Amino acid sequence: MILSAVVRVLLATVFCLGNDEAYYYTYALYPDLSHFDHPSMIGWVIQLFSFNLHFDSELFIRMAAVIGGTMNTWLMYCIGRQLSDELTGWYAALLYTASIYGFVIVGVFILPDSPQSVFWLLSILFLMKAFKGEIDKRAKLNFLLASLFMGLAFMSKYTTAYLWLGMSLFILSSRRLWLKTSTFYLAQLLLALSLLPTLLWNAQNGFVSFLFHSGRIGPSSSALTLDHFLTEILGEALYTNPINLVLIAIAVIAFFRLKGLTFGTEGKLLLMIGLPLVLTFLIASIFQSTLPHWNGAGYLTLLPLAAVWLRSRSESRIPKAILASMGFILLTISVCTAQILTGFLPLGSFGTNKGGQGSSDYSLEVYGWHQLHDEFGALAEKYENKGLMPQGSPIVSYRWFPAGNYSYYAARGTNRGVMAAGDTSEIHQFAWTNALQGGFKLNSAAWYITSSRDFKPPSEMKALYYGKVSLPDTIAIKRMGKQVYSFFVYRLQDLQWRKYP
Repeated sequence: MILSAVVRVLLATVFCLGNDEAYYYTYALYPDLSHFDHPSMIGWVIQLFSFNLHFDSELFIRMAAVIGGTMNTWLMYCIGRQLSDELTGWYAALLYTASIYGFVIVGVFILPDSPQSVFWLLSILFLMKAFKGEIDKRAKLNFLLASLFMGLAFMSKYTTAYLWLGMSLFILSSRRLWLKTSTFYLAQLLLALSLLPTLLWNAQNGFVSFLFHSGRIGPSSSALTLDHFLTEILGEALYTNPINLVLIAIAVIAFFRLKGLTFGTEGKLLLMIGLPLVLTFLIASIFQSTLPHWNGAGYLTLLPLAAVWLRSRSESRIPKAILASMGFILLTISVCTAQILTGFLPLGSFGTNKGGQGSSDYSLEVYGWHQLHDEFGALAEKYENKGLMPQGSPIVSYRWFPAGNYSYYAARGTNRGVMAAGDTSEIHQFAWTNALQGGFKLNSAAWYITSSRDFKPPSEMKALYYGKVSLPDTIAIKRMGKQVYSFFVYRLQDLQWRKYP
């Protein structure tokens, strides 16, 4: 755990924030009962671990993920031990550490999955304890604690509904006596209370968040999209670790073939929680584009089953399969880190670069933003001191990303804000935070930043029209002394009309 925490700290310090992470930074800037994309927990944990943004480096913005990922290692050990014995727990902890989703995505990057994963695993652990034996006082307390953590997971991400669904299916199929206890209904009340902030915010805003997410998993057309399905499969294999994925598949097949005999009733609980979540997004990817981390919690839930299967065949401290799995993640992290910092792989030469310089190199997404921060600050000060731009003019954008990136890397530490103009489906939470920045005002001025990786001229902001638009200043982003992409900074003046408030 100490070793993995040290590696996570180094990674969290070295990499710039990704698009999503920088966007969730704005949740901490403007806390609310809930938000357009997700419930409020992600913003709250950023506030908590950065001491209300007093320490606002990338490390402190990500600190909740670093600490949570380390806690998850212990929780996976405890779940594995609860299933079988200490060696099974050790296997489960190693398999978690070898998972890119577990080690990096929720253990380094600050995403809604980060706090959700901690509360998800805590809830599973206490459910297993509650269902282990008779329904006594200790079992009831464990069930209430599991419900409390489940509620916190609900406040992190909506996919926690699958955790509740799996628990309910398990009780109906194997623990129906719980339905006769008052504890069961008290636990449901606790869950309902945890949903109140999110429900209240959505009720005040036309349930916009629920409508948005329902459109992301429902079929976008009647046509099958094999390319999306293959992308999802490959993404899940990478995020879970291909070796882990094979072990999980073998364990799930063994569970059904042996009717769960090797895995016990707790193994049935894990299967009922994890498998529906995994299958939902696999099926959804047949009809539309999905992202492989959406069902990551499902694979985490199934990992202990793989540990049990390995334990039934091994007495080794570290089986060869786990060694191979650990080798894969070490190689992956090493190559990706070297690529981000040095660009030793000519990824740009493999794409068409139709989007502009650097658009084919995805490693640049988390590189170069510090250079923008330093050079934009000096550039803005130069024009403001000459009287060519009003002091504190806001930065405007056309989409939630890169608006979130500009909030952290261009506006942070200054008296200027960031606003986005467009439909809610394009600007997301900025539809609410624009007003907190003072809103768009006629005859006002603003900065507009775009990059060669995703070049959009100011005219792309169909919702705004400025009477005067300067030629752009160029900020060259260099890696290992070589220019890899550029930012273009426009001065916009004399706002004439706006389509959106």
